[in-house]
Formats: sequence, C-alpha cells, structure tokens
Amino acid sequence: MISWLIDGVLLSALVVTSWRTGRMVQELRRLRSEEASFGKALAESDLAINRAAHAVVMLKSEGTRTLAALEERIAEARLLAGRLEDAASLAALQLELANDNGFTVVPPVSDATPESEWMRRLESRLASASTLKR
Repeated sequence: MISWLIDGVLLSALVVTSWRTGRMVQELRRLRSEEASFGKALAESDLAINRAAHAVVMLKSEGTRTLAALEERIAEARLLAGRLEDAASLAALQLELANDNGFTVVPPVSDATPESEWMRRLESRLASASTLKR
C-alpha cells in the first residue's frame, strides 16, 4: 500500500511536470514567432531610417545647389542694377546737358555703346563751349 501511495505521488509529479513542460513549449513557440516579427520590424525600421537619411542627404545637396544658383542670380541682379543706375544717371546728365544748351539728344548710333556716344557728345560740347568763350 505504501508503494501505491509513492507511485501516486510520483505519477502526479510526472503529470504536473509534463503539463508545465507543455506550457513552456507553447511559450517558446510564441516567443520565437514574436522574435521573428520583431526582427522583421527591426529590418523595416532600418530600411526606413536609411531612406530618411538618403532623403536628408539629397535635400542638403539640392539646397546647396539652389543656394549657389541664387547667389549667382543675386550677383547678376546686382550687376544689372548697377548698370541700370549708371544708365539712368547718364541719361539724366544727357537730358540736363541738352536742356541747358538748347538742343535735343539724338539716340546713340547702334554700333557705339551709350557711354562712348555720351563721351563723344560731351567732348564735342566742351570743345564748342571752349571756342565760344574765347
């Protein structure tokens, strides 16, 4: 009878151990599937981070090119603005000279630049003014 009691205790210990082992196997399977999905999520996030880094690099290079083009355009605009201011002051001087001396300003010859035409006219006016004062 004592052996039956010991056999019963051992049998119940074997059943509990088998049940716990079955639960641990289920937990290990679930852990492996979660590990696979976690690895997949990590790979996808790594790919997304690489794409974002590439986009940042492309954005920086585009920004640098745009900045260089803008600097070039600004320099051209400043040069043209200076030329325009010079031409406006030259035209104002021509008009003032023409109004002071009573003759009309003739448009410059097409092959000469406005500055050279203005200088030619100014020199001729100065030459004629110096002969009138004598």
